[in-house]
Amino acid sequence: MDDESTCGAKPETHLWNKAGFLQRIKEITRRLQDISGFLSKVLKLHGSDFVASSNRYRSITSDQHLRTSSVVPRKVYGRVTEKDYIIKFMTEDKPDGSYVLPIVGSAGVGKTALAQLVYNDPTIAEHFEQRIWVSVSNNFDELRLSREILDCVSQQTHAGLCSFAKLQEVLKMHITSKRVLLILDDVWDDFNFRRWSQLLAPLQCNTKGTVILLTTQKLSVAQIVGTVEPIKLRSLPYDDFWLLFKSCAFGDENYERNQNLSIIGLQIVKKLKGNPLAAATVGKLLRRSLTIDHWYNILKNEDWKSVQLSGGIMSALKLSYDQLPYNLQQCFSFCSLFPEKYQFLDEELVQIWIAQGFVKCDNSSKTLEEKGFDYLADLVNLGFFQQVEREETDPNSQPCYIMCDLMHDLAREVSRTEFATIDGVQYCEMLPTIRHLSIVSDSGYNTDQHENIPRSKKLEKKMLAGCTSLRKLRTLVFIAHYDMFFYKLFQDILRQAHNLRLLQISAASAGLNPLLCSSVNFTHLRYLKVEAADGLGALPQILSKFCHLQVLHVGSCTKPTIPVRIDHIVGLRHLVTEEGAYSSIANIGNLTSLQELPNFVVQNSSGFEITQLQSMKELVRLGVSHLENVKTREEAYGAGLREKHHLKELHLSWEVALSDDEYRRDMSSCTDQLSAEVIEGFEPHNNLKHLWISGYNGNLSPSWLANSISLQTLHIEGCGKLEILPSFEQLPFLRKLKLTEMPSMTEVSIPSLEELVLIQMPKLERFSCISTKDLNSNLRVLKIQRCPAMNIFPLFQSSQKFKIEQKSWLPSLRELTIHGCPNLLVSHPLPPSTTISKLSIVDVPTLPRIEISPGDTLTIGSRSEGYDNFDPSSDVMTILDCKILAFHNLRGLRYLRIDGCQNLVSISFTGLGELISLRSLEICSCRKLFSSNVIPEHTREDVTAAKCPRGIVFRGLPGDNSVSRRGRKHSILWFLIIRRSR
Repeated sequence: MDDESTCGAKPETHLWNKAGFLQRIKEITRRLQDISGFLSKVLKLHGSDFVASSNRYRSITSDQHLRTSSVVPRKVYGRVTEKDYIIKFMTEDKPDGSYVLPIVGSAGVGKTALAQLVYNDPTIAEHFEQRIWVSVSNNFDELRLSREILDCVSQQTHAGLCSFAKLQEVLKMHITSKRVLLILDDVWDDFNFRRWSQLLAPLQCNTKGTVILLTTQKLSVAQIVGTVEPIKLRSLPYDDFWLLFKSCAFGDENYERNQNLSIIGLQIVKKLKGNPLAAATVGKLLRRSLTIDHWYNILKNEDWKSVQLSGGIMSALKLSYDQLPYNLQQCFSFCSLFPEKYQFLDEELVQIWIAQGFVKCDNSSKTLEEKGFDYLADLVNLGFFQQVEREETDPNSQPCYIMCDLMHDLAREVSRTEFATIDGVQYCEMLPTIRHLSIVSDSGYNTDQHENIPRSKKLEKKMLAGCTSLRKLRTLVFIAHYDMFFYKLFQDILRQAHNLRLLQISAASAGLNPLLCSSVNFTHLRYLKVEAADGLGALPQILSKFCHLQVLHVGSCTKPTIPVRIDHIVGLRHLVTEEGAYSSIANIGNLTSLQELPNFVVQNSSGFEITQLQSMKELVRLGVSHLENVKTREEAYGAGLREKHHLKELHLSWEVALSDDEYRRDMSSCTDQLSAEVIEGFEPHNNLKHLWISGYNGNLSPSWLANSISLQTLHIEGCGKLEILPSFEQLPFLRKLKLTEMPSMTEVSIPSLEELVLIQMPKLERFSCISTKDLNSNLRVLKIQRCPAMNIFPLFQSSQKFKIEQKSWLPSLRELTIHGCPNLLVSHPLPPSTTISKLSIVDVPTLPRIEISPGDTLTIGSRSEGYDNFDPSSDVMTILDCKILAFHNLRGLRYLRIDGCQNLVSISFTGLGELISLRSLEICSCRKLFSSNVIPEHTREDVTAAKCPRGIVFRGLPGDNSVSRRGRKHSILWFLIIRRSR
C-alpha cells in the first residue's frame, strides 16, 4: 500500500467512483465478448459434429417423446380436409422439381400427427418410391440431417462419413430417378436460405421430383422455404374435439354411461381450446379415477396446467418458451397481467415494453419502437400471439393482438413469482417477490341499471389484504372501470410504491386529479395511462414534474386541458390524446424525444412557430396545419424536415378559406406562388413512407415529390389548382394513391398499385398506366367516384381473352366502386375477380346498378340498397348474361335480387347454373321479363339444360307456366320470390 492509503485517508477516497465503476463493467464486458468469440472459433474448428451432439442431447432430454413416422395407436380425430388436400397436392401431376409444403401451428395442435397420417397413407406409399422421415427439432445441422437422410435411404449407417460433400454425393446416387417424399418434422431454427439449399441440393437434381412436407411452429420458417401456401393448423372443431376428449378420458369415444362426468367433461373441454395434446394431458389425469370428486377437483384446480407434468401440454409449450431470448420472455410474461382474450393494440403494447425496460438497444440504427415491433413480430411468428382479424374499415386503426389458445395459461405459469392478478373470482396469496400487479374488476364490480358502480366489499377486502406491502412494485394496472371511492382505498398503497414504473387507471368518471396529486410517487414513473368515461377535464399541473415519464396516455375521445409546463418532460416519447389538444401546447419543441405529433397548428404567436419542429428529430408521425401562416420558404426550412431520419408519416395542410371578394381574387396569384414556395421548404427525408397534402393552392406539385423514393402511400386532397402530378416511375414502393377534390386535373399516369382512389375530379378525362399488366395483377381496391369527364380507363378496355377463357381480369381485386361516371365505358363483365368482397356500380352507361353487400348478396337494378332514387342505367339492360355478369366469379354468391329492370327480357339460365351456392333468387318489378311474347324458345331450352332452380312457381305473371314445369333440377336454391310490378 502507498502512504495515502495507510494513513487514515480522506473520507472521499472511499466514496463510490461511478465513472471508474462503469469503466470496469465495460472492460469486463469486452473481455467476455472476446472469450465468446474465441469459443465460437474453437467450436467451428471442431466441426459441426460437436455442436450436433450437444444439440442432440439437449433435444432428446427436453423432449421425452421420440418422434417417428409411425402412427400412434390412438385414432386421429379431425384433419380429414387437411389430409385430403395434402395427398391431392402430393400425387397430382406437377412439373419436375422440388416442392415444399409447410404445416404451421402451435405446440400440441397436431402437426406431427397429420404428417404421420399422410406418410402412412397407402396412396402416398404407392406413389413415392422413397419415403424419408427426419426429426429436426432445435438442431438444424446440415451434416447431421444429410447423414440421417442417407441412413434412411440406404438402410445403413454412415457414422464414419464426416465429409458433407461426400455425404451429398452418396445420397444423390441413391435417390436419382426415384420419386421422393421427405418429411422434416418439428423445425425450430430460423436458418438462412443458403443452408437450406445446401441440404436439398441432391434432391433438387432428382429427375422424378421431390415433395417435402415440413412441420414447424414458426411462420417465418414456412415463409423462407415454402414453395406453396402453408397449411395453418388451428384448434380442432368442437365435435371432433369432444370425441377425442372422451376417447382420452374414458377410453371410448362413444361413452355415455355417467352423465355427471360428461357434464364436468364439457366444462373442462371449454378450457382446452381444441388442442389435441391438451385433451391427451387431461385425459391421463381423469382416467385415474372415474369419480365425480376426482373430476371436479381437476376442473377446479386445473392440474393439467402444471409445467411439471411430464409430456403434458404445458411442458410442450414451455419448451417453446424456453427457446425465447430473455427479452422476449419478459415481454410475453408481462401480458399475463391482462385477462384472457384481451386485445392489445400493437403501439400501446410496444410502448409498455419499452417503459419497463424490456426492449434493449443494440448497435443497429433502429429506434426502440422499431425493435419493440420486431419483438412483437417474433412472438406472433412463434405462435405466442395471434393477430385479430378486424372488420373495421378505418385505415388508421391499429392492429390488435391476443394471446392465442393456451398461451395465456402458460404466461401465468411462468410468471407467477413476479406477476399477479387480483379479481373477484380467483385469488391466491400474493408472494413477496411480486413486482407487477393487475386488479381486474369485471367479476367483482358491475354497473347497475343506472350505470352506477356498486361497491364490492368482498373484492376490496381481498385487494387490501393482498396489497399490504408494495414498496418494490413496478407495475400497477387497473382493468375495467372503478369509481373514485375505490381508488381512495389505494391512496396509502400508492404512496408506498416508490419504484412504480407503470400505472394504468380507468375511471367511471372524472375526478382523478386529486388521486394523482396526492398519491402517485412520480420518481421513477415511465408510463401513465389515465382514462375516464366522461373525460378527464383539466389534467393536474403536477404531471409536469413526472420528469422520467416516457408515455402519457389520456385517451383520444375527449379533449383534455394539457398542463402548462408539460414541455418540461423532455423524455416524453408518446403523448396520446385528442388531436386538438396538441395545439394548446406552447414550446412543444422542448419535447425532443416525442415521436408522434399528429396536429401541430402553426400560429403567429410565441411558442407556436414552425421553428418549434426543428429540434424534434425523433418524430415518426407529424401533421402540420394552417400552413398559410408560414410566409417564406426559409421559414419552412426552419422545420428541419430534411433532417428527420425517422419520419415515416407526414400530413401538410392549408386552411385558407375560399372567398369570391375582389381582394381574394386579386391576391390569388400571390397566394399560389407563396404556397408553391412554402411547400418546397417542407422537403422531407427520403425515408418518408406516407404523405398527405391537403388544401395546397399551387398549380405545380413540389419538386421533391418525384424523388421520395421510399413513399408507399400518397393522398392529395382539396388542391383546387393543382393540374399536373410528376411521373411516379421513380417511386418503386408506391402502393396506395388517393386523389380527391382535384377540379383542375385532366390526366393521371400511375405505376402498379394495390389501391387507387379517384374522387370528385370533374375534368379528369384520361387515365394511363406505366404498366397495365402489373396494375392488372396487383390492384386490390379501386374507387372512382364523381368523375363525369372520364371516358378512358385502361383496365376497362375490351378484351375477348377474359370472356372466352372465363378468367378474372383483375384477379386480386377485393373492392370496386364506380359512381357518377356517365361517360366511362366498362367492356368487361362484373365482378372482375372471385376475391371481390365489395362491389358498387352506379351511373355507368354500359351497366345497370349493381351492389354486392356483406353476406354474399348481389342486387341488380334501380332500387339497390342505399339508393332510393331512380337510375336510368338500369333500363338500358335488356339481357342479363355473361356480358354483364361474370357468373364464374360468383360461385360463392348466396342471394341474388333483380329489381326495377323495366326492359329486361331475358336472363341467362346457363349463367345462373354457375351460381352453385345460390340460396335465394328474388325478381321484382321487371315487367317484360316473363311475357310469353319475349321469352324465345331457345331460352326455355336453356332452363332445362342449365339445371334451373327447382320448385319455381310464377304467380300472377302473363304467359304459360312451361318454365316452372321444366326447371326442377337445381339442388341448392331454397327460395325464389317473383313479384309483379303494379
